Amino acid sequence: MKHASIIPILLISVLDVVTLFASPQNTDSVFVCRDTDSSGRARAVWPAYYYSLGLESMNKARNSEGRERTEDIIEAVRNFQDYIRCSEAVGVPVSAVFRWNKALAHYYLGQWKDAISELDLAEKSDPNFRESYILKGTILLNSGEYDKAATYLESHLSKFSEDPDFYYLLSSAELALKNDAKSVLYLSSLRDLIKHKDSNPKYPEFVYLSLGKTYFALGQNTKALFYISGYLEMRPENWEIRFLLAKILDQLGKFSQAKKQLQKILQEIQGNSSVELMLGEMYFIESRSMAAGYFEDLKKKGKLNKDGVLFGLYSVLNSRYSEARKILFPLKEKFPKRLSIRLGVLEIQKRDANINKKEYIRELVEVASIALQSQLTTLAETLLLESIKITEEEKMDPRILAEQYDFLAGVYEQSGSVFRSIISVRKAIQYTSSPEDSKKYELHLAFLLRGNPPGKIQESEEIIQNILKNDPNNHYAYYLLGIVLFQSEKLEASRGAFEQAIRLEPKSSVYHFYRASTLEKLGRLPEMEADLRKSMELDPENPIAYNYLGYHYSEKGVRLDEALDLIRKAVELAPDNEAYQDSLGWIYYKKGRVDEALLHLNLAFQILQDRNESDPTICEHLGDVHHERREFADARRFWEKSETLFQKKEDKVRIREKLERLRTNPVSSKS
Repeated sequence: MKHASIIPILLISVLDVVTLFASPQNTDSVFVCRDTDSSGRARAVWPAYYYSLGLESMNKARNSEGRERTEDIIEAVRNFQDYIRCSEAVGVPVSAVFRWNKALAHYYLGQWKDAISELDLAEKSDPNFRESYILKGTILLNSGEYDKAATYLESHLSKFSEDPDFYYLLSSAELALKNDAKSVLYLSSLRDLIKHKDSNPKYPEFVYLSLGKTYFALGQNTKALFYISGYLEMRPENWEIRFLLAKILDQLGKFSQAKKQLQKILQEIQGNSSVELMLGEMYFIESRSMAAGYFEDLKKKGKLNKDGVLFGLYSVLNSRYSEARKILFPLKEKFPKRLSIRLGVLEIQKRDANINKKEYIRELVEVASIALQSQLTTLAETLLLESIKITEEEKMDPRILAEQYDFLAGVYEQSGSVFRSIISVRKAIQYTSSPEDSKKYELHLAFLLRGNPPGKIQESEEIIQNILKNDPNNHYAYYLLGIVLFQSEKLEASRGAFEQAIRLEPKSSVYHFYRASTLEKLGRLPEMEADLRKSMELDPENPIAYNYLGYHYSEKGVRLDEALDLIRKAVELAPDNEAYQDSLGWIYYKKGRVDEALLHLNLAFQILQDRNESDPTICEHLGDVHHERREFADARRFWEKSETLFQKKEDKVRIREKLERLRTNPVSSKS
């Protein structure tokens, strides 16, 4: 991994070149050093004379290569050493700019420890000298010390919170560490910065490609599609990434678009076996008639490997099921999640007169699950409806039918068809004869009914209460009841429900957290704090309780040091959560650390922008911080945005008061 492209070859000295090379008029000056010229004669020189020789050698190195370039840089280091010796002898301070130039020479020679030592001295000399941080971050990255690079750059980010190079290095470190959440956070920040600032022209490509790959790895295919498409607009000739785009489209069920991408690749790279294989599998999943023509064409070209997936699928299409079985059944064991193979196996089983119907139904349900994972909800629905039809025709155990309907409800839920999901769950309840399964499906129904839509929260509560009459030890039912009652603002009853859930399942961090949120509404703050701490104890890797308690303290203006530690922990666990970044920014603001406050509030704002969303509280906080920094135009902009986003009258009134104070007396309008 190379990052040297962001480092300028030479930082030009502000010293007058003629003065540097001239001999001092007053050789008795305390600011000169004794030296000998090439003939061995004694002379007096300024310390900067050696500096100028070093810069001259570095300039020569720019125009040379190989051994000559190395020798020029070695000569520069010798002159820089003489400059330090002379400066120290006469008491002249060594600047951060000089230290950076010497570090750069060491860097080019591969003497990275020496370079780091010089940069540490540069940082002490001038803590705001940006170039020393950039070079040190680059060296740490190039030496593979990704953890050190990330920690170092993050600790100084607030000083350079609008510097694209900082975000480039930080995101490179997090990508190398495979810290997906932080990678997305810093890449998104870099993306927003380069829209408004001049920066390395390669950054847009880097951002879009990296975000696309990261989102694809996270399974967030819609976002991956956006960024990979954006990258290909800049680099349309990158066929490897175009193939990745086809994979993303395939997983999104956008077969026609995926096929266009694959066909575009084949026009340029004829005979690419990976592309042909993927295209063939997609045809088989989408349309058997289209697949038949495609496979025939491949066969004529001699490209159907007789032991491969496509030949097995080709055999299915040509009703050669015995031949297809020999190929696809072993492949199913090897690639159990490969949808085209599983669909081919289903076709074989469908025509097997001796197939066990339960086994075939089990296969239909499993393949529906795979289709659902690929977001192919229509295919998943089709397979489940077929399994339901066979189950009914064969008069099988109604419990199987109930499970199928509950699964179908999940498919409808994922596709956004809430009412169809409710109908399917009701059928699951209707068909089950098991009291335990009935409770499970009824709780699923109650969970769906509490949403909006359908907004049937009263029915949801009644279902849960009826379950608890017959099963008073069902802790999940009490938990769900607590949520429903909280939504209905029945706070004391909600607290009681969570109390019962915790009594039955005391090791659930989730139950303790939700009771804490109810206790806060009831004003029982010591009990709230105890529940939040218990939630942290039970699940120390869950950030929600850390943020909740830390933000509570910051709002009350108490225990601010502890609040900072709590919120830092939440951000460490979930850096791409805008609420936690907002909390961290707000606590920094409360502690008077406005640069760090602005950094984290900006990150919170950018996370939401990436989702095309806005939050009134984050905008209000940004307005407050900008006002503290006397950036009144920005304060007004964010407060005005906040005022439009808030829904409650009291919030709107508060923001309007800030805007009015800003209009009449900007300096005094701090909240």
